Amino acid sequence: MRRCLSSLAVLGILLTTTVIWACSVPVFRYALERWPADKYTAVVFHRGGLTPQQQTLISHFDQEGAIVHKSANVELKLVDLDADPAPADLELWKAQKSETLPLLVVRTPLPAPVPAGFWSGELTEENITRLIDSPLRQNIAKQLVNGQTAVWVFLESGEAEKDKAARELLVKELKRMEKTLKLPEIEQADIEQGLVSVSPDSLKLKFSIVTCSRDDSAEQYLTQMLLATESDLKDFDSEPMALPVFGRGRVLYALIGKGINPGTIEQACRDLTGPCTCQVKDQNPGTDLLMSVPWEKLVTPTAQDEKELPPLTGLTSFSNSDAGKNDPGSMAQLLNKQAGSESSNTEKPTVKVESQSDPVAETVSTEPSEGTLLQTEEPGPVPVHYKIELFLLAGSVVLVIILAGSYMLLARKQ
Repeated sequence: MRRCLSSLAVLGILLTTTVIWACSVPVFRYALERWPADKYTAVVFHRGGLTPQQQTLISHFDQEGAIVHKSANVELKLVDLDADPAPADLELWKAQKSETLPLLVVRTPLPAPVPAGFWSGELTEENITRLIDSPLRQNIAKQLVNGQTAVWVFLESGEAEKDKAARELLVKELKRMEKTLKLPEIEQADIEQGLVSVSPDSLKLKFSIVTCSRDDSAEQYLTQMLLATESDLKDFDSEPMALPVFGRGRVLYALIGKGINPGTIEQACRDLTGPCTCQVKDQNPGTDLLMSVPWEKLVTPTAQDEKELPPLTGLTSFSNSDAGKNDPGSMAQLLNKQAGSESSNTEKPTVKVESQSDPVAETVSTEPSEGTLLQTEEPGPVPVHYKIELFLLAGSVVLVIILAGSYMLLARKQ
């Protein structure tokens, strides 16, 4: 009897957990709507006080600073080497093997695949600007916001023949995946719980490729960031890589050299298009990229055309007092622009970046974008699925208490 009660208790917990943490929404869509991008850490090492110019650069990370207005997923940490820094900070400083001060070190979200940081350099406005954004990252974000299943970043090795063969194979297999894979049927219960904000019929299988050269100075920081998504990717500098990006700029994993083959490509596509078996982000593979994208305002449904992201600008165009007024690409201006577009309208693709002025130079898929997404300014009521999850969680606790009480009562009788 005791064994039976214990088994029932465990079964009740497992059943409740399964209901709460699994759903039928495809992984790529669930990630886009519900997985906030993890934050990078920008560590600034210095000794003593900072100069006024350096303090101005640091202020960009403040709550009202330019970086926050750009919605970049990065936070600042100041480390004064003269103020008895923590052992972990001191270890990070020593790992840089640099005498430059102030020194800016950028680390991927914890647990960091590259503990020593993926980039370090002088604290300058140019470095900060290029770290948080680039033309290729804006291109990727635009495609994801407008309904792309995943954008594959093809990182060239520099060997023309090897790159050409791997890329042609990737293009061929992604086209095959678009034709053969099927999205899971979203259960009505998940729709009613608000686990997906668009009509299931509007979800399409669309893969695209963006090509990145390791010699492209405009994408230097992105290249280093991609190589930092796993601990050993820098060891394969002579091999092409294919990295699928989904959700809010999350890299699933890298396919390298001969690993770019039909089997691995298909498996990655299946991982992204299958039902979300675990809603807990940290229990899913992948590392987020550092990007300047207002995801929260761009991934709720609307009947309007493709979303335009704010143009790339430097940090000096912002001020703590009137950032929204001075920058036509600010969030305030973006909201006004989209509101006007909505009132006037009642009712991709492989790409290669050639220059900052013309980020899209090549397309493979001719299918029109069907992602219909928008933003809202004010939070709505608590979603129904949250209430249901809380109810189920409370029910499981009550069930465990009842079973435990029954067990104790039986134990006393015996």
